[in-house]
Amino acid sequence: MATTSSSGIPSAGTTTGGAGKDLGYEALLADGADMDALVAEHLARTGTAGILSLATAVNAAPVLTGTHDAVAAVGALETLKCAATAKQADHSVAYQDCLVADRKRAGIREKTPAWGSSGDVALALHLSPTGGTNRTNDFRLLVEDLPRCHRGLRQGILTWDQVHVVISGTRNLKIENRRMLDSLLWEDTHTCFVAGIATLRDLVEYWALILEPETAEKKEEDAADKRYASGYQLNENTVRIVGEFPLDQGIPILQVLNREMERPREPGDERTNAQVAADTVFEALTDTKATGSRPVALFLIMEPESLTGDNDEPALIPGHGYISAAKARSLVAGDPEHPLNTWYRRLYTTPETGKLVAMDSAARRFAGNLKRFISLRDQRCHTPHCNGRIQEFDHIVQVRRNGKTTEKNASGRCRTCNQSKEAPGWHEEPLSGQGRHSFRITTPSGHSYISTAPPLRPGTGMNRPPQRK
Repeated sequence: MATTSSSGIPSAGTTTGGAGKDLGYEALLADGADMDALVAEHLARTGTAGILSLATAVNAAPVLTGTHDAVAAVGALETLKCAATAKQADHSVAYQDCLVADRKRAGIREKTPAWGSSGDVALALHLSPTGGTNRTNDFRLLVEDLPRCHRGLRQGILTWDQVHVVISGTRNLKIENRRMLDSLLWEDTHTCFVAGIATLRDLVEYWALILEPETAEKKEEDAADKRYASGYQLNENTVRIVGEFPLDQGIPILQVLNREMERPREPGDERTNAQVAADTVFEALTDTKATGSRPVALFLIMEPESLTGDNDEPALIPGHGYISAAKARSLVAGDPEHPLNTWYRRLYTTPETGKLVAMDSAARRFAGNLKRFISLRDQRCHTPHCNGRIQEFDHIVQVRRNGKTTEKNASGRCRTCNQSKEAPGWHEEPLSGQGRHSFRITTPSGHSYISTAPPLRPGTGMNRPPQRK
């Protein structure tokens, strides 16, 4: 006798009265099948494979062209995205709990049993290690302490941006106060979720101060502790300098900038206020005038033909990015009246793969030319999706496991990634025959990822675009 699933469809492996029964969509509807229940059962029974099949189905769905239907589809997909994010939070917490339980049973890392788990999740989410740590912490706080916001995200009432405002605003509260605020947000008298992110942030901060006035003092201390200034290359022409300062440091900086912007200009000075502010910051930091020549030292990787002007192959400033050949020539040439004290070195690569010539060392620590070589080869942290600044030079196979101090067994890493790889169950090994330097990462969850050093030139081994005449 045939059995049926909860959706009313005959279960796999059973027989029905009609041989070769039509199981197409229309036939299933005619038989009274609950298609929503069928999809839900498919996901429940197939797990990860079912989730991936749902993603495939969404990609294969037609694009709706009617004005009403197209916007409705945008909203429906946003609801799907919110539900998926909420389920990501559930699985992230479940993975960490399972890993912690396994390690405690085995007596491994009993004081820090979750070590390395955020890096595992970061790789799955294509995030940097820092981003992965922040996200896993946010997910746990959402699942355990903000149940109503969690439910709102699952239902598509709240977006992740809104949920993150609540998480950030309640992170430092006691658990009971965090949960109380979670309930207050959903009182019928409030419409904070339709009033915009800024209004929601203000409301969360207001209630947090009522529930725990001492949090204001803690925020002041945090502002001083977390002050920073940093920068990175935004594109081939621009560097972005960013930072945060506590109020007692930030206000004087703003006052100086405002004073310089309000200062009367010399005849012919057509700079905007924003340009004056940028020049003021530059001159204060470097003790050098913003106009004219500036002494620089560049490890500039460029083709000889680019230097002479015979082609326009972009040049690389390792650790910062690519610049146009014209910009590289300008940096090398400098101001004719005040020549730059610059130098550059060309690194030789194999034209097919872009792999640098290897260098080895008999020492345990990476130093000298080998250290410089690894820094130039990797450019940024070698962990997939990280892109952090290289802070440490790592043995892929640890010295205690007889790892050698060689170019093949080396990777440039940020400090977080170098520490994460020491977690129980985290394993790395260099790979041969991959062209550019590569190694395999296996995480505590058993997933594997291949990390490959970036090419010094994009599209190495591919057809190059024609040079302009």
